[in-house]
Amino acid sequence: MPISGSPQPTASSTQPPRRRRRIRRSHNETPFADASRMTTRTVTRDHRVRILSNRRETHTYWRLRVHLADSIAIRPGQFVMVRTRDQWEPLWRRALVIYRAEERADGMELEFLYKVLGRGTALLSRQRPGDELEMLGPLGNGFPTDADSKAEALLISGGIGLPALYLLAEALARNGRTVRLFHGEPTVEPEGSLPALDDFARVLGPEAITLATEDGSKGFHGVVTEAVEVHLERARRAILYACGPTPMLRRVAEIAARRGLPAYVSLEARMACGFGVCLGCAVKTQSASDRTPRYRRVCVEGPVFRAQEVVWDEL
Repeated sequence: MPISGSPQPTASSTQPPRRRRRIRRSHNETPFADASRMTTRTVTRDHRVRILSNRRETHTYWRLRVHLADSIAIRPGQFVMVRTRDQWEPLWRRALVIYRAEERADGMELEFLYKVLGRGTALLSRQRPGDELEMLGPLGNGFPTDADSKAEALLISGGIGLPALYLLAEALARNGRTVRLFHGEPTVEPEGSLPALDDFARVLGPEAITLATEDGSKGFHGVVTEAVEVHLERARRAILYACGPTPMLRRVAEIAARRGLPAYVSLEARMACGFGVCLGCAVKTQSASDRTPRYRRVCVEGPVFRAQEVVWDEL
């Protein structure tokens, strides 16, 4: 169907019809995981939320707190798609991982950490307490909290990947697990600290937090995966959970494969719809058992995947 406002084709038109581009793939490669269920999926999780606070935490990070009148089940690592109610430009919602969630007598309080990276998040940063947002979620596949329960859980983040791990840290600590956080930044910000690390320290204890900076301005001097490898030299048994830039996640997958450790990664991807219809966030994966390649949607089958399932060379 033509987009509203576009010229309609006429019988006198001499322009040949456009042919649909075919995507080439090998004979044993399936196009999308669970494609048969795509047309039957019903989205019934659209909410209107009220902003409680929206403040700048550091030079680059903002902290958004909203009230949701409903009570919803949230798994660590899930996200929502948000849009301001008074603007339709930009058209698409923006994906925000759920940082913290707290039950209240009148619903729930949700918290998000985000960076201003474009028009959508710039518009979000200008919203004030009392303003309302449209929120779709929770969405996606989160981190498992019961995998290898005897192993030390190593949470690894870089940059804006940190918020995706807070609910996981809470859940694992609540279950009595030994948990450590490794977070990497290029350098410390002008403020000298990242408030989110203080949140993690209250849950895990300050001794369980390792900050790595590439310029050595604070903490471990080097990239965060180097700090993880140093720790693994003396760790007997571990499971890795990671969220951050793709090169960091690729390195986590390599470390896990070399040491024979289970690892789960939360992939970053640009999303338009957030619930699997547009296919814009599809990534190539492979079965852990027979290595059969297939495409999976970061917003539905992900964002969390087993590290060995991702075809890293094609990201």
